[in-house]
Amino acid sequence: MTYLKKYLNTIRTEPVSFLAGMAVLLLAVMGTSVQHVASTTFAVLVLLGFSIIKDWRKIFLSLSSLEKLFLLSFFLYMMAGIFSYYNTDDIDEYIKLFERYFRFLLVIPLYFFLLGKKLSLLKYLYTGVVISGPFLFLIALAHYLEHPEVPAQGDYHHIIFGQLAMLNAGIMLSMLFTLELSAKLRVLIVLSVFCGVAAAIMSQARGAWLVLPLYLMFVVYCVVKSRKISMTAVVVSLLLLVLLSSVSPISDVVKQRTNDAISEVERFYSEDKYISSVGTRLAMWNIALDVWQQAPVLGTGPGDFDDEVMTLQAEGEYTGMEVHNSVHNIYFQALAGSGVTGLAALLFTVILLPLFVFSRGVHIDRSAAYAGFVLVLSYAVFGLTESWTLRLPAVSVYLVYLLVLVSHLHVSSAGKTESRRRL
Repeated sequence: MTYLKKYLNTIRTEPVSFLAGMAVLLLAVMGTSVQHVASTTFAVLVLLGFSIIKDWRKIFLSLSSLEKLFLLSFFLYMMAGIFSYYNTDDIDEYIKLFERYFRFLLVIPLYFFLLGKKLSLLKYLYTGVVISGPFLFLIALAHYLEHPEVPAQGDYHHIIFGQLAMLNAGIMLSMLFTLELSAKLRVLIVLSVFCGVAAAIMSQARGAWLVLPLYLMFVVYCVVKSRKISMTAVVVSLLLLVLLSSVSPISDVVKQRTNDAISEVERFYSEDKYISSVGTRLAMWNIALDVWQQAPVLGTGPGDFDDEVMTLQAEGEYTGMEVHNSVHNIYFQALAGSGVTGLAALLFTVILLPLFVFSRGVHIDRSAAYAGFVLVLSYAVFGLTESWTLRLPAVSVYLVYLLVLVSHLHVSSAGKTESRRRL
């Protein structure tokens, strides 16, 4: 009841802040499962950024060198997309895909807005992450019960559905080890973690499952470092593990999909069988490397990869394989589409620089920094089997999560500095 009163008071006294917070919350809950949520919430947040356009220059000049580089890297990523136009043949497809690059530039006003208002939306993000567990689980369960042989999903592709469910589960794990929480809230979060993992498994997005060993190592690290663990959380976790493995069909899904993947890899390398989920990916990665060698610096251009595949099929190669513009790997996608320029921009902007920023933020707020590590490393792993950088809902989730976490570190640091001055 107190929590509800606090929200109602925020609506009355800080309506703009509440609007921004609810946009983040809704994106975390249903950004990759309910149609138009990601695009609408992203647009709302960007427009809020433009509401203080007169203060942009002042805010930018006040930033540290690292923060300026962080924002400029978004511009560099977009420029890599512009440079790749040089070799593009399919102009219409290029224009359609360029929005994925442009969105990196569009999100910068949100950072200015959060800093200008000295606003942290971390609690909204965490609230949305916790709510997402049961919400996505119910969607996945309903879909599974109706179509047990089909990957569970919402209104968007099952892969990004599973990615968000798994990502939010990882962030909740970081919350358990970095926040002071009541026993009831810990149990609630543990339940939500298992709901999220179950939803990811029912989505059959095997690429999302690849982060589970990473999350396990993170949990072991936190347990060893803290030297304490909640026995309540352990008991609940063990009970849920037993339930998931013995009663639910989830263990069968994991076993079947894992066996399928192993079999498809073996058939690809021993029999050159590429008409399968994994076989097609392996074939596309080989094609992507060949395409990159034709234009190593700037690539063949975003939107041209499917044309390259169709050309090969016309020559009698890879006949019968489904044609995709997505390479199903962000690293090979960057190489083929925008060359070493695009790959360097991707690694620097999406992975390396954010990791460095969060490493510098651990002493400011360990919870936000650890959540940032989970975010960046999860999407780095997701990118091994899926070109999420081509999917607008996934790009929106990554960028909004990233800026909410980084801006929180800035606002928290500024608050601590102000407190020391008063002392």
